Amino acid sequence: MILKKITLTNFRNYKMETLELGSGIHFIIGSNGEGKTNFLESIYVLALAKSYKTSDQVLIKHQAEFAKIEATVFENNRLYDLSMIITEDGKNALVNKVQQKRLSDYIGKLKIVSFLPEDMNLIKGSPRDRRYFFDVYLGQMNRNYLNDLSKYKYVLKQRNELLKKMSKSAHPDELLLDVITSQLANAALPIIESRKQFIEQVNHFLKNRYSMFSSKNEPFEIKYLPSVEEPVETFFKSKYKSDIFSNTTNYGPHRDDYEFFLNDVLAKNYASQGEQRTMILTLDMAMAEMMKQMHNENPVILLDDVFSELDYDKQNKLIQYLHTMQAQSIITTTSIHEISNNVLKEALVYRVTNGAIKEEKHNG
Repeated sequence: MILKKITLTNFRNYKMETLELGSGIHFIIGSNGEGKTNFLESIYVLALAKSYKTSDQVLIKHQAEFAKIEATVFENNRLYDLSMIITEDGKNALVNKVQQKRLSDYIGKLKIVSFLPEDMNLIKGSPRDRRYFFDVYLGQMNRNYLNDLSKYKYVLKQRNELLKKMSKSAHPDELLLDVITSQLANAALPIIESRKQFIEQVNHFLKNRYSMFSSKNEPFEIKYLPSVEEPVETFFKSKYKSDIFSNTTNYGPHRDDYEFFLNDVLAKNYASQGEQRTMILTLDMAMAEMMKQMHNENPVILLDDVFSELDYDKQNKLIQYLHTMQAQSIITTTSIHEISNNVLKEALVYRVTNGAIKEEKHNG
């Protein structure tokens, strides 16, 4: 999969900018605040229909009425156009100029893997961040999963509204709660099963891969922690009292978590910052390999300020890995001075200055 051309209109600090890209490694260089991360964010938004940093409205350039991201994508020997239009009222996703009725039908048209500074909190951060991280990749690989997740969230909202009403009643009627709880259990089951299977696949790809970016050959594993026990409906019903008391559903896929283990030890308690960084990078590359195997195409790899998070040895191991993988990679950085000339000869280099992107180097 290759992002061949992208045009930004009123996105962040870009008024109108078009960039043509190649098939290999790209460096987007510039000082902080010039817009290089905004450019990377635009690709993320185009692929996943939301930002990893902020709300939709903030993406619109100051005093503009809309923001628009347009791109031409090459996949499986065919070209197609993607567009994402963002307004104060919402957003529209288009494929070949045809508006998509549901975002779940759109997500996955441009598959990405991203390494972001925000990911550094993944292992020690909140369960919500970990759920979002894995949902992003699972949703790109399995469109049915996004539909299942949407159904679950709809029933969950209904159930929580009912719980709020019941908490105010002296004699709450549990008949309707039984019905909605049964619906919630049925909606939860495919999500739980998809997550279990997905993490099994992830661990298969992680096996012996930690050493790609580390001198140590330690086992790296992720465990999925469902917040409900089977049978799911029976478990939900056993929590009626606490749910009614707290006015919300306390258990279910929206409360699941994941734990990271390095050398059979819980990483959030014992892994150093450098080890956690290496684990996340290894995980991202495993995700890229999974996508390639599943769809017979590399995803587009986005690396935001990755070199500030990695030492010189890991930087070069990563570059070598990307070169071997032959995936289109877009890397933002403030400097390329430590990148070898052999790499730069085969890379495309662009400089961002105040919302304008200019190519500095083309194949040496």
